[in-house]
Amino acid sequence: MARSSSRTRTRSTARPRAAAAAPVNPRTVFLASLGAAVLAGRQAERLAADAAEVPQRLRAGADAAVDTARSEVKKLAKSARSRIAPLKREADKLGAQIGAARVQGVAEAAKRLNPLLTRVGLPKIVAKAPAKRAAKAAVKRPVAKKAVKARRRA
Repeated sequence: MARSSSRTRTRSTARPRAAAAAPVNPRTVFLASLGAAVLAGRQAERLAADAAEVPQRLRAGADAAVDTARSEVKKLAKSARSRIAPLKREADKLGAQIGAARVQGVAEAAKRLNPLLTRVGLPKIVAKAPAKRAAKAAVKRPVAKKAVKARRRA
């Protein structure tokens, strides 16, 4: 059997040489400055477009914050009303009880002290009847007025 030998050959390739620096002359300086101006203009356009969007984003964020605050205030107001209503009813009951007790106390004092006050010559204590609550007046809603035809001047 014959041996097969596989040899790899290495080829030498020329290294890429660094590009020679272009000579500096007025033309290359002008072209470089022209390229820099174009790039600066493009960047300025991008920045201007981004800056134009900032107020819109801020306005949208502020509107969203206001909407959130409104809904939160509505929830809190509803919660406060539901908590206050029973307390108000209880306070009204207690107020009515206190008023009745006051009237009863004045009547009792008048009953006991009036004979004594008349002997001394002082005016009598007048017991007043408990004040009745006024019924709530019906809320009148504004009615739309009918349109009046304009009169012609002769």
